[in-house]
Amino acid sequence: MKVLIVFNHPAPYKVRIFNELCKYVDLTVIFERNKESDRPDEFYVENKYDFESITLEDGYLGTDGSYSNKVKEYIKEHHQEFDLIVMNGYKHIAEMKAIKYMVRHNIPFTLLINGGVIRKNELFLKKMFKSQFISKAQYYMSPSAMSDDYLVYYGADKNKIFRYPYSNIGDDEILKDKPNKEEIRKEFSLPLDKKIFINASQFIDRKNNIFLLSQFIGKNDVILLVGEGEERQKYLDYIEKNSMDNAIIMPFIEKQKLFHLFQGCDAFITLAKEDIFGHTVLEAMANGLPVICSTKVNSGLEYIENGVNGYLVNLDNSNEIQTAISKVTKINSNAPIETVKKVTYEASGKKLYEIMKEIINHE
Repeated sequence: MKVLIVFNHPAPYKVRIFNELCKYVDLTVIFERNKESDRPDEFYVENKYDFESITLEDGYLGTDGSYSNKVKEYIKEHHQEFDLIVMNGYKHIAEMKAIKYMVRHNIPFTLLINGGVIRKNELFLKKMFKSQFISKAQYYMSPSAMSDDYLVYYGADKNKIFRYPYSNIGDDEILKDKPNKEEIRKEFSLPLDKKIFINASQFIDRKNNIFLLSQFIGKNDVILLVGEGEERQKYLDYIEKNSMDNAIIMPFIEKQKLFHLFQGCDAFITLAKEDIFGHTVLEAMANGLPVICSTKVNSGLEYIENGVNGYLVNLDNSNEIQTAISKVTKINSNAPIETVKKVTYEASGKKLYEIMKEIINHE
């Protein structure tokens, strides 16, 4: 089976899924650009490709977009060589051009998404614009119930949606042995005698970290924020203004070091206003951390079971958030780990292959 996938940049978690998928199929991936401009180079350092990859070198637009004609031109020249063409996006100009070309020339394609958020207050014309691309796919691969709803809202036939376990964790990355929490805390110069709640994210408005900090004002528990972004100084100013000696800011650290840091903490917490997926939820669980997660995060809605491996909380209910903070550290670390074992790169790659076989058999 020969498969072509179009994706905008070589995110490491996506590359790992593609590496698993290519164990089953002859895979070619077109990356529309070599990186997102707001990601540090360290984010991509672990990448290695077991599949054929084509990375476009020009046509970059904004933080993560592309206006290149080369995706369309490649499909025009090579589409007959592939049993299946998969688009992992539709919002960038390069993707729009490719989809419009395939629709005009009756070339079937499947839409593979990482997640989706319905914006009820968006302009009608914007909804119609999105729908003209989403509704044209022959089939869909979706990671969650929330994502299914998103696809249907924008015109997908719910009977043509296949569910797969989207992941950013490998079997080899799941915690096997109980960590020495005290030694880890010493390595990172963290308090030894307090509960530590960690959040790792981009420091941007959507992640809602000012609100997160506000939930720890006057508390004995420590809130640790790890990352980089335009709001960093805003966080530091807020911490100083509110005399928060229980708040710590750390810069971005590479994945393995971050996982080690997770193992020295007590719980993970994200109160994001919106997250199309929410990769750090699974990363934290893989390291034995129960998770407090807002109901606006796709991965949380899909994988968190209240009181079992974490808590889902509503952003407009501080009492609910405070209750979760008081209860979450009592959860056994085995529960989050058992959740992630079912949602790995290996499971994702295998399931995508099975779905692709089924799609091809339907054609």
